[in-house]
Amino acid sequence: MFSKKTGNLHKLRVFKAVFGCVVNMLSKGKKKEPVPPKSESRSATASKPMEYQGKTIDQLLQDLKDQNEIVRSQAAGGLGHLKSEKAVEPLIRALKDNHAYVRHGAAWALGEIRSAKAIDPLRKALNDLDEVTRGKAAEALEKIQNR
Repeated sequence: MFSKKTGNLHKLRVFKAVFGCVVNMLSKGKKKEPVPPKSESRSATASKPMEYQGKTIDQLLQDLKDQNEIVRSQAAGGLGHLKSEKAVEPLIRALKDNHAYVRHGAAWALGEIRSAKAIDPLRKALNDLDEVTRGKAAEALEKIQNR
């Protein structure tokens, strides 16, 4: 049915997807909140733009349009960590990306943001050709409905 090379690639993708789900399950309940440095007051840090791995929301939104699917996928994940409502519409568009990894990241990020605007697009993603994307969409819908 599959050539040996194609079969191994499929197995690698399945392994990555399962590994990602296991990591997500193990890290549930462990919220990673940015901790402001002790020398700064809360009001001083509140005026700084939110960042994920040194990138602001605007930079990540720009990366979501990059030609490289890995950059787009990482941008989607970063936007999910920042949980900005500003990212919802671009992430909804990313659910239609040609690359499954980008769609996985977008679905996960929308679940982290928990915006009701994402419900219908995530329901459509339940019919995605990619199994992992369907799973991430289902998890995201559950998070949004249980917020």
